[in-house]
Amino acid sequence: MGEVPVARQRVTLAAVVVAMSLMLSGCVAPTEMPRPTTSSSRTASPTPTPTVAPERVEGGTAGQNRPYVEYVMARLISVSPQMTSLEIADTLVAAGFDRAALQVTDHATRVGSRADSILFSILIDGQCLLGQVADGAVTTSVGDVLGTGKCLVGRTVSLD
Repeated sequence: MGEVPVARQRVTLAAVVVAMSLMLSGCVAPTEMPRPTTSSSRTASPTPTPTVAPERVEGGTAGQNRPYVEYVMARLISVSPQMTSLEIADTLVAAGFDRAALQVTDHATRVGSRADSILFSILIDGQCLLGQVADGAVTTSVGDVLGTGKCLVGRTVSLD
């Protein structure tokens, strides 16, 4: 009673082998990879859509001009990563903004070290377009005008 006949062992072993091969058949890579078909006509690859540079919105709000200021400042950073406060002001004036509407903090600390960041603002139609240049990048936001009629608190450089 303890011994299984040899024929039965072979059938059982064959059934296990068949079951295992069926289970593993999904795990085996095909022996030949499909090849792309070639044709005599050449298909054009998609052409990337050129990015249009933002433009200043004459008479627009601070929010409408924000993308343009970010674009102008990013270009300045790319050519002058260690720019001065006056370079920021001159760049914004060259971009079409009124020098009298600008405020910029000093690029140097009171002890003469390079400032970690430079803040700037543009007063546009009763709103402040605020910006910060730090670590080779510019960030902007739109805020309310302060009670002083200015956008920045603290010491700013003379832009005259």
